[in-house]
Amino acid sequence: MGSGNKGAYLMIDQYTEPEDFLMDDTFKQYCEGSNQKCILFWEAWLAKNPEKRKTAAKAKRLHQILSGNLKPVHEQLTFLKNEISKETVIRKGNFKWYSIAASFFIIMLAGLFYFYYQNPAKPIIYTETYIAQKGEKKRIILADGTLVHLNSDSKIELGEGFNKKSRNIRLTGEAFFDVARNANRPFRVLTRWFKITVLGTSFNVKSYAAEKKSEATLVKGVIQLEDNEVKGNSLIIKRGQKIIYTPAAKVHESNHDLPAAAVQALPKLEVVNLSIFDNKVVESAWVDNDMIFSNNTFLEIKPLIERWFNTEIVFNDKEVEKYSYTARFKNEDLNTVLLKLQQVKHFDFKKKGGRIIIYK
Repeated sequence: MGSGNKGAYLMIDQYTEPEDFLMDDTFKQYCEGSNQKCILFWEAWLAKNPEKRKTAAKAKRLHQILSGNLKPVHEQLTFLKNEISKETVIRKGNFKWYSIAASFFIIMLAGLFYFYYQNPAKPIIYTETYIAQKGEKKRIILADGTLVHLNSDSKIELGEGFNKKSRNIRLTGEAFFDVARNANRPFRVLTRWFKITVLGTSFNVKSYAAEKKSEATLVKGVIQLEDNEVKGNSLIIKRGQKIIYTPAAKVHESNHDLPAAAVQALPKLEVVNLSIFDNKVVESAWVDNDMIFSNNTFLEIKPLIERWFNTEIVFNDKEVEKYSYTARFKNEDLNTVLLKLQQVKHFDFKKKGGRIIIYK
């Protein structure tokens, strides 16, 4: 049996960490009990590789926690079968009670499947809010000990009873989380497009409403990202990677000129390696007040500068928008940043009210 998406990274025999197993689609299906071939394959493989059992068990436990502690389907069916089998030793005179017991377990299991797979989750009520306005950043320590760096023009909202029964957070904008480990209470971050589940790890999430793409960057540990729109569309990534989420383009149903595939387009989940510049991770450099551009166009860095300095940039020349920059600034003011960019590829600018007018 193949190794799913993991094949691009390691062969199965090279798996050494729990996240290596969790990157493998067949291992996830084994954990879920949703594919009999995967179950048989992994049971046989683990029997031949006993030295890997401990790591695989950690991975399976982690998958269970990330999935909300839902037992695999085949384990639930085995439980039902065993319970009903117990009744077969009852004398034939008690056949009536056997039938009642069997019916009870069937109803119970049916209810279990309905609850987990059909019932919508109870809406989360968010009761506490932290906001970083444009031009500012905030450092927040939550009740569970988690450290949050909140970037400019961003907001986090804490779910009701945070750290008592659950750890749910809703994010708009960008934040870096250094999560306190708690195996009994997974840490969940909900954005407009996706949900991230972790135990104890460090990661950066960027999901601004005005931007076309959202990102989740992993510094250490393991995270699972689930699509809010498409059930079952999820990925697990490990240290040194990031997920780029591109929502599906909205196509009006009356537009018959487009092919059916375009109308039914799905969101795109892409896993790539982190960007490194001058030994610094670009995606989370802002936490240390580093502004880094890595082969980005002026148009691409425009929103970052606007949020960072609480200003508005207006281009009067389309050619200037395409200028590409690779640079690093630390604790620099707006005027210094513009002057240094100007030295790389010339443009002129003037300040007018709260705006910066860029022209050639």
